[in-house]
Amino acid sequence: MVRKPCSLIALGLLVAGCSSTDKVREEPDVTPMRPTAVLETHVVSDGLKGFVPFEGTTKSFTRADMRREETTLKGTGSVSGWFVGTNNSARIERLDRKLVWTLDQKARTYTECPLKGCPTPAAESPQEATPGKQDKPREPECRVKIAGASFTVKPTGEKRSINGFDTEQYQVAWQVTLQDPQARKTVSTLNVDLWTTPATRELKDALAVEQAYARALASNLAAAGADKAQIVPAEASKMITAYLGELLTPSDKAALFRAGKELEKVKGYTILSQLTWDLRGDACAGKDGEPAAASSSSKSSVASSVGSAVSSVTEWFAKKKTDEKAKEVAAKPILSFTTEVKSHRVEPVRDGTFAPPPTYKPANPK
Repeated sequence: MVRKPCSLIALGLLVAGCSSTDKVREEPDVTPMRPTAVLETHVVSDGLKGFVPFEGTTKSFTRADMRREETTLKGTGSVSGWFVGTNNSARIERLDRKLVWTLDQKARTYTECPLKGCPTPAAESPQEATPGKQDKPREPECRVKIAGASFTVKPTGEKRSINGFDTEQYQVAWQVTLQDPQARKTVSTLNVDLWTTPATRELKDALAVEQAYARALASNLAAAGADKAQIVPAEASKMITAYLGELLTPSDKAALFRAGKELEKVKGYTILSQLTWDLRGDACAGKDGEPAAASSSSKSSVASSVGSAVSSVTEWFAKKKTDEKAKEVAAKPILSFTTEVKSHRVEPVRDGTFAPPPTYKPANPK
């Protein structure tokens, strides 16, 4: 659902400004400190085709049976910076209590749900729908198939120190040829510079804790175990598949990121990943030369990656672009995405980190 950005976000900024002076005194956390795997990453992106550039930091705290993740996301362009501002979120998963707490730091409230998620309201249940009134899935006007793919990994021999990690560089080139029913073709090109480090004892200790948690979570949810780290960061792959919209079937979308045995050439743990992605060709092209599904659905689909507010601004700014700006944007890659590990180690963290602060109130009291 697309929302009007001007009134809602401006109102949010006004409310935030009015409430900034209403501070609540926080008591110091004096709970015991215990070993915890702490991972801090930084993400920077120019957005899709230059729309809504953003950057963010994620910090996770993990033990064998609990995890907290804090995310800060802000718009960095002249438009997205003003409209989106800075968004903070925090989520705590407690396997020992089979609970999830989602914190609203502005409202100083928390939502408590079972580990598998809160139940869907009865009014939204499919059983409530009137027979014969269900919306049928919309058939795409044009759909492409994967006609060919190539994936290469080359170590460059370059070495550098990044955030205290000794790293070496790999260059990854990923090309996938897409073909529509009229035999028109588009080439998807994904280039990734990877800087990886050998797994030191300190890093192995942190990874061991996180892997233990992933196994326990999978067991609690009766799900498959977590996959190993991928070349394409999860958020970047979401943005790419969102841009492609309905051009590809779900199975082809999954195949788009399937690298095969070439992936085994990458050794070590990734500290820095610098990715660019572009499409060149005319498969399923609309009047403006852009894939039909991409032009209509990608910007609203970005919400799953960077939040509904970002999606709203994308829609607003896309309508304002000039012909000159469009030409400038067309010459650039569709997406650039950088992920950097700032630190990753086991360190002492207080138990209070894994519970809502005492001053927070439940948003969904029982």
